[in-house]
Amino acid sequence: MFRYAFGVLILLSVVGSCTVLPASESRFAQTGSRSQYTHWIDLYDANQRRIDPTDPKAPPYSPRRTCGRCHDYEAIALGHHFNAVQKAAQPGRPGEPWLWTDSRTGTQLPLSYRRWPGTYHPSDLGISAWDFMLKFGRHLPGGGPGEQELAMDPPAAKEPAPKEAPAKEAPAETSKPTPTPSGRWQLAGKLEIDCMICHSNNHGYSMELWSKQIEDQNFAWAPTVASGLGFVEGKVSSLPDDFDPAKVEENSRTKLPTTTYGSVRINPEKKVFFDVVRQTSDNVCYYCHTTRQVGPDAPPDWTCDEDVHLLAGLACADCHRNGIEHHTVRGFEGESHPTGQAVATLSCRGCHMNGADGGRFGAPQPEHKGLPVVHFDKLSCTACHSGPRPAQQASGVQTALAHGLGLSSHDYSADLAPGIVQPVFQRDGGMLSPYRMTWPAFWGVLHKGEVTPLNPEEAHAALRSTLRVRKGQTLKEVLLDVKLSKDEKKVILGEPRAAVADAELTEEEKAKLAERINQKALEEFQTKLAKALDELKKIVKQAGAEPVYIAGGKAYRLGADGKPDVFETEAAKPYAWRLGHDVRPARASLGITGCFECHEAGMPIFEGQVTAVSPVLDAQPRTYAMHELAGFDKFKLDAWNQSFQGRTAFKWMGFASLGIVSLVLLWYAMRGLASVAGLAYRKP
Repeated sequence: MFRYAFGVLILLSVVGSCTVLPASESRFAQTGSRSQYTHWIDLYDANQRRIDPTDPKAPPYSPRRTCGRCHDYEAIALGHHFNAVQKAAQPGRPGEPWLWTDSRTGTQLPLSYRRWPGTYHPSDLGISAWDFMLKFGRHLPGGGPGEQELAMDPPAAKEPAPKEAPAKEAPAETSKPTPTPSGRWQLAGKLEIDCMICHSNNHGYSMELWSKQIEDQNFAWAPTVASGLGFVEGKVSSLPDDFDPAKVEENSRTKLPTTTYGSVRINPEKKVFFDVVRQTSDNVCYYCHTTRQVGPDAPPDWTCDEDVHLLAGLACADCHRNGIEHHTVRGFEGESHPTGQAVATLSCRGCHMNGADGGRFGAPQPEHKGLPVVHFDKLSCTACHSGPRPAQQASGVQTALAHGLGLSSHDYSADLAPGIVQPVFQRDGGMLSPYRMTWPAFWGVLHKGEVTPLNPEEAHAALRSTLRVRKGQTLKEVLLDVKLSKDEKKVILGEPRAAVADAELTEEEKAKLAERINQKALEEFQTKLAKALDELKKIVKQAGAEPVYIAGGKAYRLGADGKPDVFETEAAKPYAWRLGHDVRPARASLGITGCFECHEAGMPIFEGQVTAVSPVLDAQPRTYAMHELAGFDKFKLDAWNQSFQGRTAFKWMGFASLGIVSLVLLWYAMRGLASVAGLAYRKP
């Protein structure tokens, strides 16, 4: 009996292993080929129902339910571009934050769901996932806050709901002036990860249409419209909060958006063609990762070169690659990939230096002739090779995420908020690297030495009547809108010239008037700031707390005399993140002409100036020297640079001394040999 039972157990284990093995490999279809698969597929909606694209009442397609039938959507959602909202996700090296700007209140607030040091988590400020998507959805690929039930959102109400209940908005600590009803999610639907944003080979995909659908609160319809599969009539944003789709009459104008699919990409079996490419094109990456220099010294865009790797024929995704889990390699030294796969050779040093696995894509191995090896311990590769060359003043820069580059606009002027500068050299772990830097600006509450920002919309509601910033204006523009009286002009220019039209004044006279206008604007700012801080006392309910304003590296609060006082706080410190691109060729690298590009008094890498950028006026903007931000001792730096002044002469003196010593030694050697020879000659 025991033998039969034992045999049955063995048989069951074998059958079980045969059953489990295929499932453990993959439950999703694969081709295993490098060739592109032709996608003629059925469309499915969010409720997993097959869509008939010829039906005039067809719903928008769901990427999760359509693409997810063959591709592991749950694994993809854990990727770097989508997982910021997940508590289990590793924060990784600090990168560019989402900068919440509000020109009406002079706000530029660095936000991050990853809780990078120096940033604020949206939920801590009462910024709901709904608010976040409407603000930044233009440059999000879907997923994340667009479909996750975040910890900051309360549980869904106990009422009939779809299988995948939409997330709800978080309640703020103090009631917001215009709270977003949770029912808006029920109407807009989830903004799922749209695979075609990155993997479409069809140049008809429009991120501008994607952005417009999000602005209209048509979240569920955005993938259909942006990919060109169909067009949508109607806006969720025009529907009331208590709108009930189940009670809408057939011919009512107040209804959910309707979808009409185009016929060009539909075959007789009602399958739809998706022109899919496996590797993302550079054009897609540029939409979210473009930067442009701005300011008086910025070169025209057409004179700037692309990254040297792209010019050599590589693509972004050659280095920044990933598997189905979509953990895109970021490419910095010491990166630990979530899959456990070694990715060192996809960093600058791992690819170009003399490691056994280096030289990918035919990468050249640099010689670095004459460069002391200590530089490789003190400088990152990007310090010499990436970003614009350092100048005496850090220059302004605009980024796609911060300034909305990639969307049609009439205002990409140099003073467009938020203010960001580059390159700023700082050290991390003893390694000097170039950074981009911005300064937070917000209204907040100071309590027990710690500053907490107020919800931006709450601050605007409280200060609207005090700041008086009209639609289309900025706070700085309002402050600078100062008119000089005739008497003031007479004092500045004299009576005869005061009557002359502004267009006929000399440049010197215009400068004098501008100086006075700026002075009056600064006085007006101090007055408005005092009134605003006093007004905020009405909404600061915590005992012992006081309202503050942070901007341009400075913090303001009301003094005993009722006037704004400046004080020091960690909250006013700038936020910086490393820059990696654009990489310059070797001939344009820092130090290519010799040591004196860095090791001489006044060189920008150590003594360039970094001026804080503020959305308000500042009589004396906070200015830093590069060596100050990098943590170098100025005295030691000067002494080291001074020693380089005689470095060439020192080398020649060294060579001359070596020559003299060699000659002396040679002379003594010759004398020794002569003595030995003499002894040998005298020997009988």
